[in-house]
Amino acid sequence: MTALIEKEPDMKNAFHILEAYSADEEKRRQVEEKLRNDRDYQYDMAAQFEKGELKGERKKALETARLMKAEGMENSLILRITGLSESQLKENGIV
Repeated sequence: MTALIEKEPDMKNAFHILEAYSADEEKRRQVEEKLRNDRDYQYDMAAQFEKGELKGERKKALETARLMKAEGMENSLILRITGLSESQLKENGIV
């Protein structure tokens, strides 16, 4: 550890901060809580992004289904190509 601290001055500062937080239970709790909150925020953002993407994919599939229906394609073909369910087509007035 000493060799690392001598080579990297910033490591010395980080090591001192780590020691300070390790010795103080309240500071350690605060840091752990901050890390937990940051992690939870990142997971929430990723989930929202994923839901938005999936919603966009479904919207595109519904648009494609409408165009296919307007071209006179059979429902079975529309279902097979878009991956939508018959109930989704009915809910959106396509069938």
